[in-house]
Amino acid sequence: MTIKDNIIAAHVADSVGRIRHIIESFGPRDPGSTGERKAQDYFAGVLAACSDEVRREEFTVHPRAFMGFTVVTGLLFLAATALYWIAPVAALPLSLLALTVAIVQFLMYRRFLDPLFPRRTSTNVLAVRRSSGETRRRIIISGHADAAYEWRFFISGGQALLKTLIIGALACGLAKIIFDLTAIITGSLILPPAEGAFRIMGLAQLAGIPFFLGLIFFSNYKVISPGANDNLTGSLVALKVMEYLHQTGTRFEHTEVQCLITGSEEAGLRGAKAYAEKHAAELKEIETVFIALETFRDLEHLSVYNRDMSGTVRHDPGVCALLQQAGKNCGFELPLASIYLGSSDAAAFSQAGIPAAALAAMDPAPPRYYHTRLDHWDNLNPDCIEAALRITLEAIQLYDAAGQKPA
Repeated sequence: MTIKDNIIAAHVADSVGRIRHIIESFGPRDPGSTGERKAQDYFAGVLAACSDEVRREEFTVHPRAFMGFTVVTGLLFLAATALYWIAPVAALPLSLLALTVAIVQFLMYRRFLDPLFPRRTSTNVLAVRRSSGETRRRIIISGHADAAYEWRFFISGGQALLKTLIIGALACGLAKIIFDLTAIITGSLILPPAEGAFRIMGLAQLAGIPFFLGLIFFSNYKVISPGANDNLTGSLVALKVMEYLHQTGTRFEHTEVQCLITGSEEAGLRGAKAYAEKHAAELKEIETVFIALETFRDLEHLSVYNRDMSGTVRHDPGVCALLQQAGKNCGFELPLASIYLGSSDAAAFSQAGIPAAALAAMDPAPPRYYHTRLDHWDNLNPDCIEAALRITLEAIQLYDAAGQKPA
């Protein structure tokens, strides 16, 4: 398959138009919302015209639970701050619970708080382009259709305020646990003395109150990011791969190409987790790899992500090498990178035992448009979308020729 420049250029221009259409026509696309469902209906309709099969799968999601950890953690730390002056033995469990919520719900992406929040129904859309002969391998390319709740302090104060809040809340939370533990170890189980070190530790804890309040109001649930770059760019690249293969009449003899548009990624990878858990056994029947296409805006940061979920999940070296080679063939030296805070849908598949990796181009700082109202259609980078489309097509071609080679 020779990638045709004129066709690629037309698809990139069309991608920009489709992203604008989705944003202006379907409304906010928060997880499990009407807007998300309309976008998924749109993707399903377009994919039906260039695929052999399109399937929709619904799943239950609790949209505000994932980022709701900031609210719960902030409230628990505030309560523990007050309890220090009454009963340190009661304050310590609340402080430890606050830290546990942050670790389990956010860093580990578990459904720890989900039952406490209202639920909705979200949707995954899968399109299949079958092989012409015996299917010996499968490659899944994926983007997500939903968009994030706005980060209130990031849009108002940028990186400086965001990092100050995160670092401050973490430092004050850990200090709070140490103070509580110190009070208990020294024998003040019920009421610590009002003077001396205990008073100093109590007063020091008051410095954490602004940070804990900041956690409570971290997300603005009334404002949904337009999600043009994160992640309509990834979804459109995945869709355009299918359209390109259809338009050029490309069908691989032994490789099946699938396009998965997930719902509710911003709610903690819930769509990817639902799909990977449901289909894990099926996906392992033949060689299968998964590539998450995630935010193509900052071309200078185009990278292959080999570590995910805040650095706790390691992706398959063979899939990473496949993407790096595809990049090299297209004129890009793609470094390996890690998602230090957050995750991509690739993590859900790696955790399910499916070889996976992520391709993305976003300033890890992060950029001001990330999870804010600035992530609009007028802030797209067509050159970056084109690079991602070329690399993805090249990766599929390499995979068809040689399969997955361990690095």
